[in-house]
Amino acid sequence: IGLHLKLSAYLLRNKLAGRTRFPLVLMLEPTHNCNLRCYGCGKVREYLKTLKEVLPLERCLAAAEECGAPVVSICGGEPTMYAPIGELVAGLLRQGRQAFCCTHGGFLPDVLHKFRPDPAFTFNVSLDGLAETHDRTHAKQGTFDLALRGLRAAKQAGFREVTNTTIFTET
Repeated sequence: IGLHLKLSAYLLRNKLAGRTRFPLVLMLEPTHNCNLRCYGCGKVREYLKTLKEVLPLERCLAAAEECGAPVVSICGGEPTMYAPIGELVAGLLRQGRQAFCCTHGGFLPDVLHKFRPDPAFTFNVSLDGLAETHDRTHAKQGTFDLALRGLRAAKQAGFREVTNTTIFTET
C-alpha cells in the first residue's frame, strides 16, 4: 500500500472512530550523536550531555508501537551512526509503518548493506543548497559531494530517496 492510501485509510479510521486528535508521525531519535556540527541543527550543542547515549532497539520499536503513528521519521543526530539502524528500520516495516531515515547522506555508501529496499522505506537526505552553501551550513568542506555520493549509491541499490532543504536567512 502506498503512503497516500495508507494515510488516507488511517485518517478515515480515526475520523469514523470519532477521534479528533491522533498521531500522524513519530519523530524517533535513537541517538543524538553526529559527526557534523551543522549551522541549523543545534542538536550537538543542545544535547552535549547525551551524545553518547542511545535508545535500545527494543525501546525504539516499543515507542513506535505505543504511539501508533503510521509514519516514523528516524532522525537525531545522524541515524546512520546508530548501530542497529538496519534492524530498527526492518522492525518498523514489520509493524506496517512508513519509515523515513533523515540523514546527511555521507555514510550511505558504507551502511546500505544494513537495509533492504522497500516501498515503505525512504532515505531523506539533507541538501541545503548547492555545494558552497551546503558545505558552509554543514560546517565541513566536501559534505555536498558526500551527500550526492550517498544519494547515487542509494538510488543504484534500488532505494527510494528524497531530499530535504532548509533555507536560511543568510543563504
